[in-house]
Amino acid sequence: MRTAARLPRFLPAVLALGLLGGCGGSKDEIVLYCSVDQDQFRPVVEEFTKATGTKVEAVGETEASRSVGMARRVEMEREHPVADLLWANEIMNTVVLRDLQCFAPLPEGVAQRFPERWRDRKGRFVAFAGRARILLVNTKLLPDRKDWPTSVADLADPKWSGEGRRVTVARPLTGTTYTHAVALLSKDPEKGKAFWKAVAARAAKGEVRIVPSNGATMNLASKTENGVAWAVTDTDDALVAMERGDPVAVVYPDQGEGQPGTLVIPNTVALIAGGPNPAGAAKLLEWLVSEDSEARLAAGPIGNIPLRDGVTAPAQVKRPGKDFRAMEVDWDEVGRNRDRWMGTLQTLFTSQ
Repeated sequence: MRTAARLPRFLPAVLALGLLGGCGGSKDEIVLYCSVDQDQFRPVVEEFTKATGTKVEAVGETEASRSVGMARRVEMEREHPVADLLWANEIMNTVVLRDLQCFAPLPEGVAQRFPERWRDRKGRFVAFAGRARILLVNTKLLPDRKDWPTSVADLADPKWSGEGRRVTVARPLTGTTYTHAVALLSKDPEKGKAFWKAVAARAAKGEVRIVPSNGATMNLASKTENGVAWAVTDTDDALVAMERGDPVAVVYPDQGEGQPGTLVIPNTVALIAGGPNPAGAAKLLEWLVSEDSEARLAAGPIGNIPLRDGVTAPAQVKRPGKDFRAMEVDWDEVGRNRDRWMGTLQTLFTSQ
C-alpha cells in the first residue's frame, strides 16, 4: 500500500512513459483509463459511442508499462481525479487501488450478475473476461501427450533441460507473470519462495529461458528451431500461436488431485471516486460488463474467458468449472502482498 508522501518516487517512471499528458474534455465526455491492448478495447468503446452518442476519451499505456503504469496514475491522481473509469487487464493492482479509496461504489445490482467467487467483497470493482495462465507445448518437440508437462511446478524440474527440452517463462517482475508469482507466494510463502529460487537457479544454468514478456515465451515455444519444449504464458498469447498454425497445444495446468488448479486472471473495471462524470462512467461500466461485451471479448483476438455461464464463447475458449478447474485465490491477500515480494524476485531475476 502506498502513501501520498511516497508517491513522488514513481514520478520519473511515469513521466518517461508519457502518462502525465493532459486529458479530459467536455463535461459530457467520459475519460477512460485502460491497460488493455488498444486493438482490443477500442472496438468495444466505439460501439458504446455509436449506441449512446457519448464520446469516450480512452487513455491507454505502453507495452513496457502494462498494468502497472495506469494503476500508478490513478493512485497519484486520487486527490484530484482526472479519469471517470478504470478498465484494467488484471486484478492485483485494482485491489490495491480499492484499498487506497480510489473507487466509488458500483451501481446497484451490477455485482450480483457475476458468480460470488468473482465479486469484490467491498463492492468497488467488477471482475470479468479472464485469461488463464497455461502451458504452451511444442508438439513437434513433444509429440507424445504423455510426455507433456502438467504443472507450473514443472518449471523447477531438472528433467526439462538440454536441447529440445528447455522451457521458458517471462521475468516475474511485471504483468500477469508477476501477478502469478504473488498469487503463488501468497498461497504458500515458503513453497513459493523455494519454487522461484529453483527456477532462478535453473535459469542461471541455461535450462530455463527468462524473457521479458509472455509474448516472447510464446514465440520461443511455438518455433521448433528454438529448441524450447514448452512455455508458461497466457491464453491470449497461446491463441496467437494457434491462429498462426504453429505446432502447439495448450495444457491447463495443475488439474490433478492435490494440485491448486489453473490461475485465471480477470479484467477489472471500476468507477473512479470523485471523477468528473460519474453518471457517464456508470453507463460505460454497465456497457463494458454486459453479457454482449463479454461475449465480444471472448470472440475477439484475445479470446477472453467469460466468467458467467450464460455468455457465449467460441469453442477454443475454455471455461473454468466446465473445461478446467480454476485455482482458488484470495485476491484481497494478493493485493496486500503486491509489494511484499518485489525485492525477493528482483534479487533472483534482475540479472537473468
